[in-house]
Amino acid sequence: MLTGILLLMVFNLLGFALVALLDLPIPAPVAGLVALLAFLLVRGSIPDSLAQATSRLLPLLPLFLIPASAGVVEYGALVRNEWLPILLALVISLLVSFLVTPFLFRLFVRMAGKS
Repeated sequence: MLTGILLLMVFNLLGFALVALLDLPIPAPVAGLVALLAFLLVRGSIPDSLAQATSRLLPLLPLFLIPASAGVVEYGALVRNEWLPILLALVISLLVSFLVTPFLFRLFVRMAGKS
């Protein structure tokens, strides 16, 4: 399990390095997750240590949303002034995720069936 956590930390660090070196306009953790996804697709399977680590961390996922929620409170004036673009971005991203998620689920189920 420690190897899995180390792997997650390495890809998170890789995300920060990629964003800093390439001046990417995306959050560093997202770049790290994309790199991890690419690694797993090339590898073709999920290492057991990574599966163990993620199965332990997954129930704690809601706790990671608390800092982001607290950050929104800090920008109350901005939210009041720019509520329409924020609302549109939220609705559009929600609709896109509702449309894309079933296709991704089916893709991953098919990929898991081949291994």
